[in-house]
Amino acid sequence: MSHDFHSGVFLNSQPAWHRLGLVLDGTLPAREAFRLGGADFHLAGRPVYDADMQPIDGYQAITRTDTGTTLSVMNATYEVVQNEQLIRVAEALHSDAVMDAVCVLAGGRKVTFTARVRQSEGEVLPGDPVNQYLVGCTSHDGTIAFSVFFSPIRVVCKNTLSPALGLASARSRRQQGCRIRHTRNANALISRLPELIDLQRQQFSGGLAELRAMAAAPCTAAQFRSYVETLFADQLRGSINDRRGDAATSRPRRLEDLPAWEGLSAKFDGQAIGSDIPGVQGSMWGAYQAVTEYLSHDAGRSRDPIEAARQRLEGLWFGKAAATLTQAHELALAATRS
Repeated sequence: MSHDFHSGVFLNSQPAWHRLGLVLDGTLPAREAFRLGGADFHLAGRPVYDADMQPIDGYQAITRTDTGTTLSVMNATYEVVQNEQLIRVAEALHSDAVMDAVCVLAGGRKVTFTARVRQSEGEVLPGDPVNQYLVGCTSHDGTIAFSVFFSPIRVVCKNTLSPALGLASARSRRQQGCRIRHTRNANALISRLPELIDLQRQQFSGGLAELRAMAAAPCTAAQFRSYVETLFADQLRGSINDRRGDAATSRPRRLEDLPAWEGLSAKFDGQAIGSDIPGVQGSMWGAYQAVTEYLSHDAGRSRDPIEAARQRLEGLWFGKAAATLTQAHELALAATRS
């Protein structure tokens, strides 16, 4: 397969973005979910050899002990964080959260789980609920740190919202997740999980007030256009030729030149999932949701739809899309104060 999905289990009868993996009714204990998702494997650092089978000093091959597959070659000081640490974090949630999914990407190079946080849900508008999720992830190729963070989801369309929900200052924003690199820190994180979840519940309550303010703020077509121009400013830099190769037809880029604009505009005009809910269309909440739906469901450069979906998932959690979500949230919130 050209995409990076390897294995996974998806609970509560909810298929994943790629329609692959095992889908089950209800939920499962964390360790069982990791086992069924193929994410309970162990790793070891093994010697690296040159073409003459002489060991290369200063490097180790990070290898799955169950299959013998080498996931990466790292320097000798790299500390392997076992998936067991993620399992322990998930188990420590106890009654605070319900397991939702476990996913293995790229043959095991990345492992993630999601769990829905109890008592962290509410409606922005009648019939338009939002839930808070906890995401745990790690990589075995150095691309992401062992991390635990929170990710709100709009239920009606499964849009991922900004993790900055309810965080009013840069100082408090640093509390939204715990991105750590060493096994020993996982133990401290586990002991702090109840405190972190309680703090997140408080912030989530404030975040609902922010989202409701967005729903109460009108947004015209001209305002939406300005909103998108700010969010995608990096893609609007420079010029473009109306006739390919003809410098005489050069002009500044505009929104209509962006592949995303047609879809974004249509979503704002009423084609987005949930736009039929009274109060959504024509509001800053509707504008924000047009962007979050695009990033959650449509973005991705690959022609392979499954690979594009994988790119969206990683972008929303670890990449540029996460920063765009936060900026979209902040701009929509600022519009409620003007």
